[in-house]
Amino acid sequence: MTVAAHFEAFVIGGGAAGSEAAFRLAEAGITVGLAERGQLGGECNHYGCVPTKVMLRAAHRAFEARDADRFGVCGCAADVDLPAVQARARSVIQEMSGEGAAPFERAGIAVLPVEARIIGESSVELADGTCLSCDRIILATGTQAQVPDIQGLGDGPYWTNKEAVWTPTAVPSSLAVIGTGAVGTEFAQIYARFGASVSMFEAAEQFMPNEDADAAGEARTVLEREGIDVRVDTRLEHAVRHENEWTLGWDGGEVRTQEVLVAAGRQPVFDVHDLHSAGVELDPDGKPILDATLRTTQPNIWAIGDATGELLFTHVATYEAQIVADDILGGPVRKDYRVVPRVTFCSPEVASVGLTEEAAREQGLEIATATVRAEDVERSMIDGDPFGLVKLVAARDTGEIVGGHIVMPNAGVMIHEVCALMRSRTPARVASTAIHAYPTRSEAVGTAVRELAR
Repeated sequence: MTVAAHFEAFVIGGGAAGSEAAFRLAEAGITVGLAERGQLGGECNHYGCVPTKVMLRAAHRAFEARDADRFGVCGCAADVDLPAVQARARSVIQEMSGEGAAPFERAGIAVLPVEARIIGESSVELADGTCLSCDRIILATGTQAQVPDIQGLGDGPYWTNKEAVWTPTAVPSSLAVIGTGAVGTEFAQIYARFGASVSMFEAAEQFMPNEDADAAGEARTVLEREGIDVRVDTRLEHAVRHENEWTLGWDGGEVRTQEVLVAAGRQPVFDVHDLHSAGVELDPDGKPILDATLRTTQPNIWAIGDATGELLFTHVATYEAQIVADDILGGPVRKDYRVVPRVTFCSPEVASVGLTEEAAREQGLEIATATVRAEDVERSMIDGDPFGLVKLVAARDTGEIVGGHIVMPNAGVMIHEVCALMRSRTPARVASTAIHAYPTRSEAVGTAVRELAR
């Protein structure tokens, strides 16, 4: 491999964060190198966001077909051909990123399809032993599944999101999901709607523990109505792998299941890097210590995207890429995570932004809340989907919205109205005069804002 001996900026990781940073710096005339030991596009494109949304779409289609009789339409069994679903996912990925390195190369970025490791504050070593000097280094190395400490689980084979997308050639008869965050919830509903018997286990007391309690409760109700067994405050103690299935046990019970999906969180991947020699320090949780522009404790090295260990969303990754690019180009802007939407793409979707009611109270805020239930929204009744809610949290003194939580179809779209109100710090009394089209679910946002304005 013949590569340049020196780069003004070198990016390790070609996922959403690393790719965005590389393009922005190259556009500004910086000489940029990018190393990716796997596939360009990263976790989101190949094992996360893209293929899972393809699978969710198929699962939703199957569910609607089976539910069609309720709407006066002749239904059908809607059997799922999992290899066909996977083939469509591959087709979508190919359509989105099939050019590989070509777009990077057209932008003047040197793409190195090898592992690269930091060996010093301005030095990178490639897998073949080539050493590069770099004025600045950007760590965009992503995360890997965090495996809980359950006796016997490590004996495997268990699924992570990667295996859940690509490994099975047929829908398993049963699936146990460890963790009820976005990954666990989405896959639980996918495989339940594909025909598997699904159980979910959450060590915390609340299903979807990072969401507002009311929103999480509504989502749990929907999943349980679809036959998913949800167990919270349940810490699995042991796992035994038999020939073709698992036994999972906890204090007071056990379950047998064909497959196990580990969805209990993610952790940054720094396994090959000599961070100590580079002067990059990690906190006790293994996350890099970062300043307001995402510099590590080594001023020439930044971390972005999932490598930060915080806010593991593709839209945050691309935002952070801009923060770092601005910093390198001499126009630093402090990171601001006050208004970051997050969406779990189950059905109905669970979308939120800002503070939950619980978090707002813990911060000592005097708040007011307003909740509008889906059953009181005429579009929900028209569509036959009476489950869900819109909940807003506002500062009582100013009327400024500090949090929004929506459980409805298309909640991922609806939440952006709340984002705009929060970003502009528009008080509820001003926002309450906005007109919302009838019949739409967005009327629920308008109603909630008017309740706050009172």
